[in-house]
Amino acid sequence: MVDKSLMDNFERRFILLGGKGGVGKTSISASIAVTFANDGQKTLIISTDPAHSLSDSFDQDLSGGELVNLDGFDNLFAMEINPQEAGGDLKSFAGVETGDEAVGDIMNTLSSLGFDEMGDLFDTMPPGVDEALALAKVIQFLEDEQFQDFKRIIFDTAPTGHTLRLLSLPDFLDSFIGKIYKMRIKMSNMASAFKSMMGVASQRDPSLEIMDNLKKHVTKVQEMFRDPIGTEFMIVTIPTIMAANESSRLAEQLKIEGINVNEVIINQIMPDNTDCKYCHVRAKNQNENLKFMEILFDRYNITEIPFFDKEVRGVEALTSMGKSIFI
Repeated sequence: MVDKSLMDNFERRFILLGGKGGVGKTSISASIAVTFANDGQKTLIISTDPAHSLSDSFDQDLSGGELVNLDGFDNLFAMEINPQEAGGDLKSFAGVETGDEAVGDIMNTLSSLGFDEMGDLFDTMPPGVDEALALAKVIQFLEDEQFQDFKRIIFDTAPTGHTLRLLSLPDFLDSFIGKIYKMRIKMSNMASAFKSMMGVASQRDPSLEIMDNLKKHVTKVQEMFRDPIGTEFMIVTIPTIMAANESSRLAEQLKIEGINVNEVIINQIMPDNTDCKYCHVRAKNQNENLKFMEILFDRYNITEIPFFDKEVRGVEALTSMGKSIFI
């Protein structure tokens, strides 16, 4: 079971859950959030997975990127962040899609001369940038006064591949945003000169300040991931060799990145049923895999979650799953 002391360790404010797609991360994230809320702790659960399923878990519409109070609770809230929108915001801040008309004119002129550096930068952005920016946006939200009294903040993250890319992205993004910042200054200076020639007064460019703030928030994402006191990363997996190996790689990468991982949650474990040939064979295979996983994850606390014969959806089902995690 998950270390019971986590329930009373209020310094561990951020809990991130990651793992292979389809292992039940969202259900487990939601059930942990419900468990904290049932314990009287004001809790926020945030999904940064592009394929959101948090709304399905709670059977409540959480789309829109806004804070939603979950039905039946006065201390449990949820939010689904759209990573693609976050990436779009960066383009807007940089002046690629919207912004000052004069800057746009100059960029079009440069593009016609073969100097479309700003556009080229965005065309070569590596996978995972959207997710990193989404997390940066979340950190910005969490600094708002309305979030200060949340005791627990749970992150339902994207599948393993996204998470691994995400871990190496803050350093890249710092450099990437720095390049955009410099280009934007050049564009703004050219726009100011153009306006001066036309007799139009120059105006302050707020996007530069926005980019500067975004750089600071990306750095805070990195700091939040690596905070050994305030953050716990839980790996969610299932009892298959493929999932086990992928989870092991994630654990090793997290260790390299200096991220605190103590818990491995193995979900969907079938009970043995000799009256059902398929169930019996599957349970036997899982038992063999579990022995392998006990050795593979011998440095971690392993929590085994049984297979639920009904869809884990709604507060009652999530509460039941939460009991199998903590008790």
